[in-house]
Amino acid sequence: MPSDKHWNYEKDLVTTSINGVCLANPFLKYIEAERVVYNSKNTTDKVTILSGGGSGHEPLHLGFVGDGLLDVAVSGSIFASPSVKQIVAGINSKPSNKGTIVVVKNYTGDILHFGLASERSKAQGSNIELLIVQDDVSVGRTKNGMVGRRGLAGTLLVHKIIGAKSSIDNHSSTLEEVHSLGQRVIDNLITIGVSLDRVTVPASNADKRSKEIEEEEEENEKFDELTKDEIEIGMGIHNEHGIKRVSPIPNVEDLAETLLAYLLDPNDKERYYVPYKKDDEWVLMINNLGATSNLELYAIQSIVNDKLNDIYGIKPVRIYTGAFTTALDGPGFSITLLNVTRAGGDEILRCLDNPTTAPGWNSSITKSQWSELGSHIITEPPAVNTVSSDVKFDSKTVEKILIQGCKNVIKVEPQITLYDTVAGDGDCGETLAAGANAITNSLKNGKLQTQDAVKFFDELGDLIETAMGGTSGGLYSIFISSMGTYLKKQEKEIGGFNVSKEQFADTLEAGLTGLQKYTRARVGDRTLMDTLIPFVETFKSTVDLSKAIEAANKGAESTRKLAAKFGRASYVGEDEFKRFDSEGGLPDPGAIGLAALIKGFIEGYNSSA
Repeated sequence: MPSDKHWNYEKDLVTTSINGVCLANPFLKYIEAERVVYNSKNTTDKVTILSGGGSGHEPLHLGFVGDGLLDVAVSGSIFASPSVKQIVAGINSKPSNKGTIVVVKNYTGDILHFGLASERSKAQGSNIELLIVQDDVSVGRTKNGMVGRRGLAGTLLVHKIIGAKSSIDNHSSTLEEVHSLGQRVIDNLITIGVSLDRVTVPASNADKRSKEIEEEEEENEKFDELTKDEIEIGMGIHNEHGIKRVSPIPNVEDLAETLLAYLLDPNDKERYYVPYKKDDEWVLMINNLGATSNLELYAIQSIVNDKLNDIYGIKPVRIYTGAFTTALDGPGFSITLLNVTRAGGDEILRCLDNPTTAPGWNSSITKSQWSELGSHIITEPPAVNTVSSDVKFDSKTVEKILIQGCKNVIKVEPQITLYDTVAGDGDCGETLAAGANAITNSLKNGKLQTQDAVKFFDELGDLIETAMGGTSGGLYSIFISSMGTYLKKQEKEIGGFNVSKEQFADTLEAGLTGLQKYTRARVGDRTLMDTLIPFVETFKSTVDLSKAIEAANKGAESTRKLAAKFGRASYVGEDEFKRFDSEGGLPDPGAIGLAALIKGFIEGYNSSA
């Protein structure tokens, strides 16, 4: 069982730990202010591989920065996604003529922040492709249908294979080739975890974790802790609950059979994600969640290997055992299987066998290489690419639109807060008001450029993400950044232009398309998408603002009758909603807030006509 005691630190634990990793590797450079670590050796003539996420999973991610593996790792606080600003700094730290692959595990905060950073970098001229790792089988298809599988220890195999692919044959692989191989690996990965108990988080970092993680932990607190003679199958790497508890604790031989059935049983339609044939080749990885002794871990590996052969006729062609993707002091392990035959056959094995200097993967740095060691601390983050264009807005019109939209949001903030006190965590109104106030202040101080359309969206996206934060700030910022990316692309194709209503309708559609890559919420899911999608689609088809706002309002009001599928509202009991029966039901606060914002935008536009 894990101890609830931790060492105390005067300095920030995460930042100090990253520094320690870099001290042990002569090729790593550390942008301390942004928690970015990169390999100083690699050329710009290769596809750059960047990954990252919350700390607490070491050696993932920064332990795998090195020749033939990751080029860049970006670290957040414990179990919390790094910010968009950090990720963009990571992308800019290793610019590539061939482009950058961004690898992210399938968690809401990570998807939004890494997705927004990718869109922002695209708008600034970078060539970026995203790989979303999904390998967990514990939560079946029915329950995870809206969000997909979680990303677990299989992430490391994705890193290793695409890192090698981008490096071998004198870095000859293209961005498309590396991305395609990575996606085939993800499509053929399966992982299941099990733990004796929950992890404990060092208290000194509790105040630095993201809001999303705090919400997640509050949900976890609704469940009883594991008893002394109980395990949990399917536990995630952030303390998330699994699929079942087992008591008494079974012997590992029986447990291995149970876990392998979740991975490989073709009769389990909820979890049979990777079909296989008798002669398919497989890779097996046994991952230490943090507090399983090496003595036990290798015993577990031996037992799992025997069960694979005896029950399924599988004899792995490669076996990896160790701490690869941990959960702090998690007293458990996970089993990952990769179907090599389906993913790419000999190419996969060649990439796995390719040497690397990354310390987390059997590194071997020579004496002569140590002599190259210099200071690894980078005091100045890389310069942020600035964007500009000859795509123009009418500046005065834009300012009137923004000011009136912000006024509307601030006016309805108390009502939205009331709704969110029941349906969420009570801060939706305050979050929207924070964004509105940030825009108003930036306009007042002349810090938001409103004539250059591409630059406007770039600055606005950054402003909103910083001011609002959290999931809603990420969603708004991705939508905004995607619009800027679209206009920049249009400029390349047709040259400079003044944005017409018809062109703005196309831009809104592009923004929606970009946003839908990072959220599965659609009309009917009781989110802000119930407002946004009808507005964009109606304006695109009619170029009529009156009809578009009518559709937006109708969509927002429809959420009063919908069951929540995302966020905290999905946990709220029916009795909590009855107090709003007199007004037709409790609506989604985000949908109502967005409708008010759009209404203000259109009022501002009409006043400028």
